[in-house]
Parts: sequence; structure tokens; C-alpha cells
Amino acid sequence: QRKTPQIFSAYSFYASEGTRLVADVQGVGDLYTDPQVLSIDYRFGDGDLGPRGMALFFKTFRHCDLSDGLGIPIFPLSRNEKKHQTKYTDEESTLSGDASADLEGELRCRFRALDVNRQRRQSLLMRPIDIESDHSVGTAKRSNISDMSKVIRKSMKMPPPAVIHRTKADVDEISSSLAMGLTDTVFDHRAFHRYESGDLKPRNVKAPEESESDDRRTRGMRKTVFDKSMMKVVAAPMSITEETKSNLGKVHYHLALLHGMDRFPEIVQSHGENAEDAPSHDIFSVIFHLCHAASLYNVSACLSLARARVGLDTFVSPLLKTNAPIDFESSKEFCKRAMASKHSIAAPKVAAGCLLYQIIEDEGTAGDVEKIQILEETLSLMKLIVEEDKMMKEHAEKESRGKAAGFHVGDKAEGNYFMEGTFYPGVIVDVAEDGNSVVIQYDDDQSQETLTNENVRSLEPPPEILAALTHRLSDEEALGTVNTDEQCLFEDYDLMAKLAELKEKTGERSDAATLFQEAAELAMNAGKMTTANKWSMRAASLEG
Repeated sequence: QRKTPQIFSAYSFYASEGTRLVADVQGVGDLYTDPQVLSIDYRFGDGDLGPRGMALFFKTFRHCDLSDGLGIPIFPLSRNEKKHQTKYTDEESTLSGDASADLEGELRCRFRALDVNRQRRQSLLMRPIDIESDHSVGTAKRSNISDMSKVIRKSMKMPPPAVIHRTKADVDEISSSLAMGLTDTVFDHRAFHRYESGDLKPRNVKAPEESESDDRRTRGMRKTVFDKSMMKVVAAPMSITEETKSNLGKVHYHLALLHGMDRFPEIVQSHGENAEDAPSHDIFSVIFHLCHAASLYNVSACLSLARARVGLDTFVSPLLKTNAPIDFESSKEFCKRAMASKHSIAAPKVAAGCLLYQIIEDEGTAGDVEKIQILEETLSLMKLIVEEDKMMKEHAEKESRGKAAGFHVGDKAEGNYFMEGTFYPGVIVDVAEDGNSVVIQYDDDQSQETLTNENVRSLEPPPEILAALTHRLSDEEALGTVNTDEQCLFEDYDLMAKLAELKEKTGERSDAATLFQEAAELAMNAGKMTTANKWSMRAASLEG
């Protein structure tokens, strides 16, 4: 079978820093037709399955000598996924010569091949809105329980529920995956299937067997054929940027979701159980890809693992909490990892901060300084949510005006500093009467410069914020689901009051009074009048 279509698809993903993947390549030979472009934010219509479509592609992608030679990194698969892929390859290799000839004859007919591919796409790739998860509806929303501490403490006291049958290899894979999830992914020579020197490692290429009866000419011909099977021209490894890592994390997370909704029943290992006792899906692949996503700082994956490691239900899989061992320290590390992510909007990071605070509060071993630090960071993230909403509204208004309207005072933009070719961010502080030039004030040193419009470009919000705009869909909008893992355990006024109590305890009465007053105002806006009155009185007593 031809390797180039799949390799072209994989190459398009890494070349675009994980924002695009050209899938469903059709045609004859190297003439490609009727492709479907997948994007990380579902911008290309109903056929764009987003990161979930990318996950479907990489699950079936087979690395080979050509992909290694082009510098395409290996996309890790779980042990069960590799077993199924090997089995599928073995079944393909058992085709008889007649069957192969018939298949080649069919592919020569261009229009017939296109029809076959369209039918395959319709049957294999469902629209995101058509993908349903039976367990997501019935999953208990533990995050909405008022006394969360009882739930977490109960998970420690109760005996663990029955888990599915696991071999030693399964247990080892879970342990190694959970450990790997707390370490940063490194794209070294091993990630590109190369030696440390940069030379390619051979893939399933056996040296020719020599016989004593072979003469020198026969041996020479065999060696020539073997040498030609190895690539002579090798490209440098593809550049893996921070944006590529972030998008790879999303692909791994969505592949875990697909496993969790039993999208691949053929991979489930039964181990001889009855049909009704067999697991509904491959939980080992779920954990494997969640941990790979967490190692790439995917916030949703970190949250799922953090919840599972304290015995809470997760949006990804109902089997996760029963197969991931309880470990409060690991859960806290996953929460901290989520909060440290640089490629995520603030809302899910707030959920991680709330869960982290609840855990350390229940443990009762953390000092006041650590609690204050977590609360302050979580509250700053809550304020960032407001700033992100404002940024999205401003960008939406700018888009509605259109580029023909030009720049306006207050617009965030980048200017070509002294026409040197390097753009620096700033704010438009003045616009010429004819609208052809502007004055930009740079953010770093507050200096100003007059530039023509050609040397100024609009500064867009980060991609993770743009995903929430109306013309670019989020996962919730595209898939019709709500990630319950990302729901916060506390309201902002609750956290502010807890911080005020800690500040009062450490003797910072002035800061405590200010925080109690702010918490009272927020509670009043939320309709919690009794609570607001109580905190307002505490603020007054501290000020007095």
C-alpha cells in the first residue's frame, strides 16, 4: 500500500504547529483530490472533526522509514493499540496474489475509488455532534456536592470497588503512564526514531541471508537491493514548538475521550470474561493518552487525572477512578500542573485551583502560607476570566467593524519598530485624520512611534481565547457536551472570604478587612444577602 497519503497528512499537522491536518486524502497515485482539512478549532465546516478527527487519524497512522526520514516524530500508542495495529497489518499481509491484483485493478478506476472513499468517510468518521457518550449523562456531578471534603475523605475510608482483570503488564503500563504524566515530554532523538548521532534506525528491514552456494555476484546484488531499501537523504527532525506541544496534548486528550466512549470496541482485552463482565472500553489506553496529554500540560487531562486519584468521577471515563490508584500527592501535582499551563484559558485552571485547595484543606497538613498562595493564585485566575471575556468582546467588535474601517484609538496592535522588520506589541494612541497612519505606544518602554497602516498589524488574542469566539467553536459547542471536570467547587466570594480569614489569622487585619468587604459585595451581587451582611460586619470590625 502507498505510504505517501498518510505521511502527507501527518506532515501537514506538524508543519502547521498542530493547527491543521489534511485528512481523507483521495485520488490516484500522487494526484490528491477531495481532502478534508481538520483544524484545532473546527473552523472548516461540518466535515471538520477538529482535534477528535486528528486523534482518529493518529490512532491509525503507521510510522515507517519514509516518515522517519522526513523527520516526523512518533505519535505514541498504548500497548493494546499497538497489538491491534500489528494484528491488522498481519491480516493485510495474508491477501492472496489474486486478491491484491483485484484490489489494484479497482484502485485504477479513479471515479470508483473516489466513491469508495466517500462511503468510507461517511461510515467511519461521524460528525462531532453525532458522537454520543452514554456514561457522560449518568456521570455523578461530584463537583456540585456542597460538602466536598466528605466525598474526598470517604474515598480514603471506603474499600475500593471491584476493578477489571489486569495482568502485570497492564499494572506496569498504568504505573509508568501515571509517572510519565508528571514529567515534561522531551522530543529528543528517540522521539524521531533515530540514533543519538541523528542517523535513522532501520524499521523491519532484515539484512539479506547469504548461502554458501552463492557466488560473489549474487551476494553483491543482494547487498545492493538491501542498501536501496534504506533512505540515503534524511531530513532534519521537524521543529516542535510550544504551540505544537499544546495541540498534541489536545489530540491525546481527545483520543482518551474516544476510548472512554467505547469508540474502539475491537481493542478491548476480554481476558476470557463473560460478555457482560467484560469492560466497556479499554481503560488502559484511556490512562495512557491522558498521561501523555498531561505531560504536555493539557489542563483537561490534568484535571481528569487529579480527580481520579482522589476517587472522584471524571468526564472522560467511569472506569478511571477505579483503575487509577488513590494518591493525594499525585492529585495535587496534577492540579499544580494544570494551573501552570500557558496554553489554556483561565476557567479550567480555576477548577484545578479549587480542587487543589479542597484537598490540602481536607488533609490538614498544609500551613497558612501555602493555603494563602493557592487562594491568591486561584483568585487571580478568576479575575483573568473577566479580562479574557473583555478581550473577546473587544475583538468581536473589531471584527464586526471590518478591516476597511481601519484602526481606532485604544486598539491593541503590533508596530514595525523603526522599520527594522521586528514587530512589538502596543496600543494605538492616535490616528491621523486621513486614517493612513497611526501613533502606537509600545508596551515595553512606553515609547511612541508614528507608522503607516502597512507597518501596523492588529494584535489578536491568543488562540485559546479566539476559540471561544462565535466563528470558531469550542469543544463544548462542536460536540454538544459539557466537561463536568472543569466545573468550579467554589464561588469567587467563598474563596475571597477564606483568604480573608487566613489573612486575619496571620495578623494582616487591613488586607483581611478589604477582602471581606470585596467578598460581601460579590455575594450581594449573587443574591447571598445574609452571607454578604455577615462578611460586611466582619470587615467593619477589623477596620475598627
